Amino acid sequence: MSENNTKEQVVESIKAMKDGPRAMRMYMEMCVKCGTCASVCPVYYGKSEKRYNPAERTDLIRRIYRKHNTLSGRLFGRFAGAEDFDPADLEGWQGIFYECTGCRRCAMFCPFGIDHSVITRKGRALLDKLGMTPETMARVVKISLETGNTDGAGEAAFRAAIDFLEEEMEDEHGVEIKIPIDVKGADYFYVPPSGDVLVNPEATMGVAKVFHVLGMADNWTMSSKCFDGANYGLFTGNDGDMRADNKLYVDEAKELGTKVMLMGECGHAYRIMKMMMEKTAWWGELPFEIINCMQWTAERIKDGQLAFDKSKNQQPVTYHDPCNFGRSCGITEEPRVILEASCADFREMHPNRGDNWCCGGGGGLSAMDDIIDFRMEISGVKKLEQIRETGATYVSTACSNCKRQLTQLLEHHEEQIEVGGVHDMLSRAILVNGKAAERHEYV
Repeated sequence: MSENNTKEQVVESIKAMKDGPRAMRMYMEMCVKCGTCASVCPVYYGKSEKRYNPAERTDLIRRIYRKHNTLSGRLFGRFAGAEDFDPADLEGWQGIFYECTGCRRCAMFCPFGIDHSVITRKGRALLDKLGMTPETMARVVKISLETGNTDGAGEAAFRAAIDFLEEEMEDEHGVEIKIPIDVKGADYFYVPPSGDVLVNPEATMGVAKVFHVLGMADNWTMSSKCFDGANYGLFTGNDGDMRADNKLYVDEAKELGTKVMLMGECGHAYRIMKMMMEKTAWWGELPFEIINCMQWTAERIKDGQLAFDKSKNQQPVTYHDPCNFGRSCGITEEPRVILEASCADFREMHPNRGDNWCCGGGGGLSAMDDIIDFRMEISGVKKLEQIRETGATYVSTACSNCKRQLTQLLEHHEEQIEVGGVHDMLSRAILVNGKAAERHEYV
């Protein structure tokens, strides 16, 4: 593509923002460079350079918007904070727009409510349109669209993994605990991230044990072709990819005839499904309800339907609020209900809940090992400090991306701290027929 064509595409896309959502137009016009966003940004905290300031990043878009959409920008140029697009800048954009974790902490504290992650996503969308999405991210999206999951696992691998989990649960409890597959008419369709089946299996085991204890073992199901709620279209800025990934799961829920889509421990998957797809009716009225597994389990605990042996989790445990659950979906108390019920020594990070700091791998960055030094030494610095301050030896979180980032972060800094999910701790302590698991280490 010629430079002229590239420039035309970028400029026309940014000019079109004047006819887009009102919030985006306000973001283009209201920033006064007060510095608040930088003071609460995990990336800027890790390295206080101009490049990492959220307002400076979004100015890459804002300057072009002002140049073409405002009278002052057309008349006074740089004196009015306006500048035309230079195609030579694109290579720099690729690095800069993938240095934002999309945590939305800036929006929580900005006096005008400016959400720099939204503008970051616009920048990524432009890169994607020009074929400049980083290779790792583009590959993950391609695999997911082709196979239905970000790991590229087929039905045989999925069924083998489920067989393994059932064997492990029987070894732990001495009774058969089933994970149903492709059961039409089951009330609950469980949609985890694939990592909670193939990599970190205890979360899925915990969910299965809850259904078993409640006598609902025949009233839920997983799908052999739809077992990964992760959706990287959110991170690349490609709405078409995001919707295509989403529709496969909506169609499967309809095919199964489920009453509830029970989303797993994946904040961005739940956010897309509940806060974006359902809220704006991408596919019209849905014949099923969407809830998160932590909400569902927490209600069962509060109703006194589940019992635990906290001695199975004696170590000090803390909880990292995934940004998408804590800030974008308001799911903060439910994981704490589960952890406080199943752990003997639960400790809070401070700040927490909606104010918590990002792990440093948000926005899809945890999948990008080509920027691992950035994630370990810059974007993850504040989270490492938070964890150390608790004295915890186990960090629980409800996000596969967070789990990967935190595991690598703690290993990189030689911390002897385990990382796992919320239902992992439940799985270790829940009483099945009056007894908790006789647990062993998983490989």
